Amino acid sequence: MCLPLIAQVQSIDGQSAEIKLLEGQITNVNTTLAPDVQAGEYVLVDRGMIMEVVTADQVEEMLKFYQELTDMWAVEDAAHV
Repeated sequence: MCLPLIAQVQSIDGQSAEIKLLEGQITNVNTTLAPDVQAGEYVLVDRGMIMEVVTADQVEEMLKFYQELTDMWAVEDAAHV
């Protein structure tokens, strides 16, 4: 299962955007699939491309979901030890 990374756009330069991942890393990604993205917006990133612009509320919901997945995997892993 692939989960997109959540990031905030720092700046835009043509079809490239500098983003800051939630963990703090800064990197550049392609904006071709989200040509109207603006600095300050939250985005989902996969394979070096912005896949979708999301709201802060959606980010919060996704982080809760990711935590639930992490917890579920930890329980499953513990059952196989």
